[in-house]
Amino acid sequence: MRASYYEWISDYLAARRMAGAVRLMMAFIAMSFALCLFALLRSPDGPQGGVPVAMMWTALTTGVASAVLWAWRWPSRWQSLTFSVATNASVALACLSFPNPQGALTGCIAFATTGAFIAFFHSTALVLYNFAVAATVAVIAAVRVAESGHLAIAAVDLFLVAQINIAMPVAIHVLMRALGGDLEQADQDPLTGLLNRRSFQLHTLKMLKADSAVSGRYLVVAMVDLDDFKRINDTRGHQAGDDALVAVGSALSAAFLDATAVIARTGGEEFNVAVVSETPDPQPIASQVCQAIAGLPEGVTASVGTACADIESLPGDGTRLRMSLNRLVAAADEAMYSAKRAGGNRYHHFDDQLL
Repeated sequence: MRASYYEWISDYLAARRMAGAVRLMMAFIAMSFALCLFALLRSPDGPQGGVPVAMMWTALTTGVASAVLWAWRWPSRWQSLTFSVATNASVALACLSFPNPQGALTGCIAFATTGAFIAFFHSTALVLYNFAVAATVAVIAAVRVAESGHLAIAAVDLFLVAQINIAMPVAIHVLMRALGGDLEQADQDPLTGLLNRRSFQLHTLKMLKADSAVSGRYLVVAMVDLDDFKRINDTRGHQAGDDALVAVGSALSAAFLDATAVIARTGGEEFNVAVVSETPDPQPIASQVCQAIAGLPEGVTASVGTACADIESLPGDGTRLRMSLNRLVAAADEAMYSAKRAGGNRYHHFDDQLL
């Protein structure tokens, strides 16, 4: 299980078109935090003196910047990590700058919101870091409350703050670890370990977005179908067929080890490959696939069909981009059947203009 959940949970939300709603919620939470701090700054009960006021203003500015970030775009993993650490620091600054120690102790509950976000998206180490900061600030505030003669209130409030900052993030983190394993397996073909049909589209779209700002690149989609695969199952048994599929999956992964590519098993003996290429000529890619499979000791060959599009010409809209990718896959499939009808162990390119 990976240390950070950010990539797969982001993909999961994007695939179900929930990322926009989550962005708005996070922007609202961040702006609400900033507005609460602004109200405290304007209040006679707020921080007094140059340093405490500066600490509160720093926390407020971070809240506004976080709200702008979430309203603008879905953050990258590093932006999300920066947001988590900065928000944690902002809550600490706000609590430490507040003159009323009981109010400062109550304010430590806000660490639970940051902890919940980190538990959803990031690592165990960051969850523990958030709790360590929360516990330190809460203890400082509790000591101030106890020194004012309210020992019982200090103890009870400290317990409640510790409880909410432990229970909620830990429960979320444990749940996400359990779900994360299941979701990762749901994206994989159980036999070859490659991506499956559903996740092929998702990862290809993600790859395209990463390369959309780079000019002069092309998306080559290859449909790979093993020739006369039924013969292997009929003459050598299904275990031999499974071994051949695993070998083909490994061969494809090795063939594109140094390339920006997405590889999936999309059917019984069908594989899809999406490659970012610097040339619109798919011949080297198709030839590489045929040779990699034909060279296996399992004695299998493949028919390969390809289709190509200039990445810059692809639409930026998510729905239209998915439709364009589906057309490329369908064109590559048609080209693959042309290669199969020509005798197999060869490749054919779909030449018609698609987009």
